[in-house]
Amino acid sequence: MKVKTAKILGKIIPLSLITVSIIYTSGLLNLSDTSTQITYSNMSTMELQEEVEKLSQNEDVPFPMGMELIKRWTNNNVTIASY
Repeated sequence: MKVKTAKILGKIIPLSLITVSIIYTSGLLNLSDTSTQITYSNMSTMELQEEVEKLSQNEDVPFPMGMELIKRWTNNNVTIASY
């Protein structure tokens, strides 16, 4: 009986890991939206900072948007507004 249980678990565990990985990856792919890149490229640095702050409260900031803000901070030596 132990051998049969071990064989079943030996098949279920890898299948479960593969399934979870596929679901997780497909969720990440849906988050990358090129339309937001076009929108924030026309924003001022302060507008972009405010938008990142709003989106970060829901943990929904697209990675390229955050990188664009960091790039602007480092290139322009912009002072970060404190509230």
